[in-house]
Amino acid sequence: MLYESKLENVTVGADPEVFVATTEGDISSVIGKLGGSKAHPLPVADGALQEDNVLAEFNIRPAKNKIEFMYNMNSVMSSLRKALQNKGLQPVVIPSHVFSKGKLESYGHQAMEFGCSSEWNAWSRKEMPRPNGAKVNLRTAGGHVHVGYDNPCRGSAESLIKMLDFTLGVPSVLIDNDNARRKLYGKAGSMRHKPYGVEYRTLSNFWLNSDELMSWVYDTTLWSTDNLDKLKGYLEVCNPKDVQKAINKSDQGLAWEIVSELEMEIPL
Repeated sequence: MLYESKLENVTVGADPEVFVATTEGDISSVIGKLGGSKAHPLPVADGALQEDNVLAEFNIRPAKNKIEFMYNMNSVMSSLRKALQNKGLQPVVIPSHVFSKGKLESYGHQAMEFGCSSEWNAWSRKEMPRPNGAKVNLRTAGGHVHVGYDNPCRGSAESLIKMLDFTLGVPSVLIDNDNARRKLYGKAGSMRHKPYGVEYRTLSNFWLNSDELMSWVYDTTLWSTDNLDKLKGYLEVCNPKDVQKAINKSDQGLAWEIVSELEMEIPL
C-alpha cells in the first residue's frame, strides 16, 4: 500500500564515503590513519568521521533546512580534508576503484569487511544479500541520504524510497558515469529502515563534487517528502520494472525516457 501523505518535520542528513590518495595521487587506504568506526565515530564540528573498509566516511548533523545542510556538508568535508592532510592523504571523490589483491591483503582484515548490516529493497520488500569483500577487489563509495520525519513507519519509508528512485535514482544515471559500483551496491530501492525515518542507499558519492549537486540532492529529497501523493501517478505512467532497470543497468536511454515523461529538471 502506498503512503500518500506529506511527511512532517523533515530533516536531511548524509553519510558519504570517499577514497583517499597519497600526495602523489595514488589511491590508497585510510585504515589505521583516520580513526573512528561505526561504533565509535570521531566527533568533529557538525558531524563525525570514521574509517569504513579502505575508505573514509563522514556523517553530518541532520539538517532542518537547506542552509544547515550545505553548511554541515562543507564543514565536515573540510574537517575530513584537514584530518587526511595530517596523514599525507587527500580525499578523492570517485564512486569505485579496483585494487590489486596484494594491496588489499596488505591493508589487513578490515579491507575485506563489507557493511555492518544487510540492506532492504523497497520494491521487492526483501532483504538484499551483503557482498563478500574477500572475493572481489572492487571497492565502492556511497553517497547515502538520511531522511528523518514524524511518526515513521515501514509504509512511509518504502514509499519515500520509491519516490526517491524516481527523483534521484533515475536522474543519477544521467549524471554519474560510473557503472562499476552497482555490481556491489546502489541497486534501485536500496534502503535501511531507521528509528527516525529511512536511509536511501542507491546514490554513489558523485554528488559531493559540487555545491550545485549537493543542493540538488537536498532540494529533490525535500520535494519528494512533500509530494508523496504524486507517487501513485508516477507508477501509473512509468512501469516500476523500467525504473529499476534504468538504475540497476545504468541504462541512460531508459533513464532519459523516464525523466522526459515526468518532465524532471536535472543538473547536467
